[in-house]
Amino acid sequence: MSYKNKSGIWSRLLNVQSIFSFAQNFLLHTMAGQKLFLFGGKLPRVINVSFNEKTCMFSCRMCPFSSDTVREMYKKRSEMEFSTFKKLVDSLPNDSYYSIDISAIGETLEYRHLGECLRYLSKSKPKINSIISTNALLLKGKVAEQVLTSGLKNIQLSLYEGTKERHEFVTQTNTFDRVSENVRNFYKKRAELGLSQKDIFIQVFMIGTKENEKLRDQFLEAFTPYSDKAFVRPMYNLGEPIHGMTPDFEETPNENRYPCIAPWYSTSIRSNGDVLACYAFNWHKTEKDSMVIGNINDHTLQEIYASEKMQSFREAHLNQELESNPVCQKCDLWSAYTNVWEADGNSFKPAPLKVVDFFTPAPSDHRGG
Repeated sequence: MSYKNKSGIWSRLLNVQSIFSFAQNFLLHTMAGQKLFLFGGKLPRVINVSFNEKTCMFSCRMCPFSSDTVREMYKKRSEMEFSTFKKLVDSLPNDSYYSIDISAIGETLEYRHLGECLRYLSKSKPKINSIISTNALLLKGKVAEQVLTSGLKNIQLSLYEGTKERHEFVTQTNTFDRVSENVRNFYKKRAELGLSQKDIFIQVFMIGTKENEKLRDQFLEAFTPYSDKAFVRPMYNLGEPIHGMTPDFEETPNENRYPCIAPWYSTSIRSNGDVLACYAFNWHKTEKDSMVIGNINDHTLQEIYASEKMQSFREAHLNQELESNPVCQKCDLWSAYTNVWEADGNSFKPAPLKVVDFFTPAPSDHRGG
């Protein structure tokens, strides 16, 4: 999920290149905006890119990297070639509707060609939203300055928890003081360089669980002065159980399940160029191998997204026939997004756009923006 800073009406008008970016900038608070925004046509709106894969320095309880099986999967380091990233960027429209979310299977800031890739993206497709997710442990010194001057539009600093004790429990590291200092210094460094949130938007979040309900105000008070947006985000399981952390929202009963929007809304590209049908497949060996739908070095993302394998994956979700996709059966991310579907016999189809949708508020507790 990426957060796109909404500025004044004139700036938002300048960001409109399509009906999808119009919905993004002006209609997301309505059901009409959600229906338009979540179906981007021939390309996914969110392209998750893993620049480098390796065993992570953290072992966060809600992250699949806390599993020994996953850590073994990524024991060998892999890095994306600049030429691979260039092919991806060159195949995308210069439209603010699209977002490249850079979240490595490990820690993004360890990638050696980070600055080169970000500068190319910023210069060649300046309207595309770009966001890095990082645990902020390496966000200091030259690395911090490189990120700030690269043309990156958004950075998401993942603190996970708001106190030293809870942070240690969740990440299984003793890094809270260092990470907190990096967050504060990064915000100050932006000002020292003469930059503002219009140049790079800084957001800091913690994971909302029933165990930390009483700690949220403390977190927001501590980090709001050092960010453009401090917030609490919900926790989803991505197909794996999470021990010691309890979601703080009411789960939607499985019998009320509707199709997951991910097969239409997002995709994931690994460092070797492999395109996965869903980001969650990165964490499951069998699914990761079987759900590669193409490679960006061989075909454009538009060609891959229109492939027979991708269409079959979508059909399985429309028909709720997920026996061949056990990760999808267990994952609860489907319930995070606005329900923009209608029943069609024993299947589903996208609900048609109606005039009333422009006056119907979108659910405030769902993602889709």
